[in-house]
Amino acid sequence: MCRFTQLVAEVLAGQRNPAQMKALLSRRAYTLLVRRSGVYACARSPRVRRTYLHTEDPEVTEVNAVVDCDSRYRALALRVAFARDTWVCTHLETDVGRG
Repeated sequence: MCRFTQLVAEVLAGQRNPAQMKALLSRRAYTLLVRRSGVYACARSPRVRRTYLHTEDPEVTEVNAVVDCDSRYRALALRVAFARDTWVCTHLETDVGRG
């Protein structure tokens, strides 16, 4: 889960193409990721510093992460569900929106 969160953070930083993540996200989550691509803009690659997993249901996990983006720390939340015989991100939230 940490590697997946790192890849999402790289898209949010504008350093990875969101299309590379399409198979791992629901349609809604992919749309959110594309819309927010680049909001974590930083000079170097972002680093996921901490990841917290919370599971209430064996088929759904919520991931909260702290992402280091140069001189700022950012918050990232993901909801991951078991669907189509694999884990798929169904929702994501950031501390920054595209306005």
